[in-house]
Amino acid sequence: MSLRVETSTNWNGDEVKWRGRKVVGKSTYEIGLVVEAQAKALAPVKLGRLRGSYTTQSADQGTEVEAPALASDKITGPSSGLDTYVGTAVYYGPYVELGTVRSDAQPHLRPAFDLAQGKVLTLVRKNAKWEFGDYLQQ
Repeated sequence: MSLRVETSTNWNGDEVKWRGRKVVGKSTYEIGLVVEAQAKALAPVKLGRLRGSYTTQSADQGTEVEAPALASDKITGPSSGLDTYVGTAVYYGPYVELGTVRSDAQPHLRPAFDLAQGKVLTLVRKNAKWEFGDYLQQ
């Protein structure tokens, strides 16, 4: 008695790569939004311009929900790829963050990044489940 088994496979690598890029792009942008929110919460406030100027930009998406007080305070995003930028275009931002000879450092952007690192896996998992959930049901 011989047993004959036939199998067939479909190559869906291109679709999987495309979905994976979507997960990475959306996740990096959402992580950027978390960093932005933390930076705004931690930023020292004198007049509020620095706090209000933090924005998140990526090649596919950008923050328009809470626009900076001045258009010149908005950072430019990456032109392509999966990069996401978080920061301020206010000229004195680095001086507040790092300090000067005359003023002590008031770090807020780097600590915001450190705080957001704990949410990376949660956001990536959520986006992967959402993106690949229906695909894996097929």
